[in-house]
Amino acid sequence: MRIAVAGGGTGGHLYPALAILEAMSKITEIEVMYFTLKRGIESSVLPQEHPEYERITIDIRGLERPLFKPTNLKRMLKIWRIESIILSEMSRFAPNAVLVTGGYVSIPVGRVALKLEIPLFVQEQNAVPGLANRILARSARKVFVGFEETAKHFTSTAKRNVIVTGNPVRESYSELREDFGDDYILVFGGSRGSDFINQLMEQLYEHDKKTKFVHGTGSKEWAERLSRFENVRALEYIQNMKRAWEGAKAAVTRAGALTVSEMLYYGVPCVLIPWEGAAGSHQLFNALYAEKLGRAKVLRERTANLESFKACLMDVVALGKVVSVNRINPALKIGKTILEECK
Repeated sequence: MRIAVAGGGTGGHLYPALAILEAMSKITEIEVMYFTLKRGIESSVLPQEHPEYERITIDIRGLERPLFKPTNLKRMLKIWRIESIILSEMSRFAPNAVLVTGGYVSIPVGRVALKLEIPLFVQEQNAVPGLANRILARSARKVFVGFEETAKHFTSTAKRNVIVTGNPVRESYSELREDFGDDYILVFGGSRGSDFINQLMEQLYEHDKKTKFVHGTGSKEWAERLSRFENVRALEYIQNMKRAWEGAKAAVTRAGALTVSEMLYYGVPCVLIPWEGAAGSHQLFNALYAEKLGRAKVLRERTANLESFKACLMDVVALGKVVSVNRINPALKIGKTILEECK
């Protein structure tokens, strides 16, 4: 089975794709061609974690908001020109399927897949789909979505091919087995950290000397700064998120789609602090969805203070951890569906 993949720029697009590919590799032998962005996180992650994947680097930039900015015309022209390179590489590789998980690199890769009449599969992580996936979903063989309410944002044509699977979760993490113990509060601000969350937690740590915390800061400076608190295990980066989630009794995080999916999968209640700069307010909608399920409290940056945060955290800890013994990783469902569709 040969599969071409596009989805990156940030971990929110990359890691769902890796979860699906890793699940598929447990079922059958796969060859992967991954279209990476020159400035994307995948350019550093893939050589380390999956050196066996063939990587094709694409040098394009996403569209700026608002979309009618003059600079976007030049960027759109470059995206269209890059299709000839993608067409050549994909024709050589001859994939059985193409998977896109969002981000602007998905558009030219998806368009080439349709030109070559290769089955196209779209995976959308957010409660409200991004522009790239909305465009490609109309012609996709299947559209896998993480949340029930996501389907209503697609066209009637795309809705016919939507499958609500939940978001794929990575279970094949690094062999590094970090021992965090258990019964702690997990804190992190996404793959690059969050100064806002770090500052808020620092205020809390000054008052709470008893609760155990595991805190992924996103920077060496913050890790060193927060290490002065004896009840806080401050790390620049948490290598093994699977282990971190499994031992946590509650969490404080941003509200990226991957994070929300993992908190639901591992049954960990969360204080979700949406990043206000997320395109299309994706993180806010993701957070509100989790809150509606009764598994999270949403705290907005503009109204947050130490007292409101402490109240949210107390409510979340009181919710308790709920782990389903019969849970099935959506990555496996998606992988099986792609394989069945390509028989």
